[in-house]
Amino acid sequence: MLKHMAVLVLMLMRSSLVGRPVLAELPALIPHEVLYGDPERAQARIPVQQESRIIEVERPSAPETVPRVSEGPSDADLNAAVNQLFRSVNPSLPENQYFTQFAKDKISWIISQQKLGKLRLLLLKNIEQAGLVAEDLMASGIVEGKPMIVISQPSLVDFLLQGGRTSAPFTQQQKNDFAIGLVHEVVHLQNPNRGNPAKLEERLQEELRTWRVVDLNVVRQFRKINQPMNRRLIEADDILRSCGNHAQCEPLTRILLPGERMRQQ
Repeated sequence: MLKHMAVLVLMLMRSSLVGRPVLAELPALIPHEVLYGDPERAQARIPVQQESRIIEVERPSAPETVPRVSEGPSDADLNAAVNQLFRSVNPSLPENQYFTQFAKDKISWIISQQKLGKLRLLLLKNIEQAGLVAEDLMASGIVEGKPMIVISQPSLVDFLLQGGRTSAPFTQQQKNDFAIGLVHEVVHLQNPNRGNPAKLEERLQEELRTWRVVDLNVVRQFRKINQPMNRRLIEADDILRSCGNHAQCEPLTRILLPGERMRQQ
């Protein structure tokens, strides 16, 4: 759902626009749970034993393999920003009462599970450790038997800079986009029948299901009250409407398939 989510291009099998597209580029705002249901693969990639706690969101304390760019927010700035973002979408805040009940329930689940020590949020600088690609902002999965949501630090930089605010108070769209991304990952994590992530078809079906669920229960409801969101979410909602809101939506399948193939490699 943003450039920081998986790149979606209707009628095209790549992220760059060629020829005459039916719709504009549709990156998925935080979508692909590269880790879901694959604890051995995920556990091998993420050094979960070497971390320091940073308020709500953690990040590895092991040496990073990807150097920080010379310009832009520092690591400390990003640690603070991601925690500020996480706090800013807390459903209990008065300013977030417009959240749908579905969104409130999913984000509240993250908060409660983390307080119980049953879920972890990890800010990851080396995204290859989690199998993410450059366009992904988040991923989710089960690691060592515990649900985990991973946030890509490089994509977080883009998300903040393009949104216009690198620290609180964030814009309304930044909050909405971040909240929708979290909801998307929870929908993945709470599905007991996510399928085998090693199988492309099963991964694709899970993505289609999750996009539809989040769209109907959050995105479309936000549109009704004119809440700002990334335009790609709105375009994806239009695609689902054109499919009669069915999960088996061929245009959406063509959009998601290239990204899933990329993650399969």
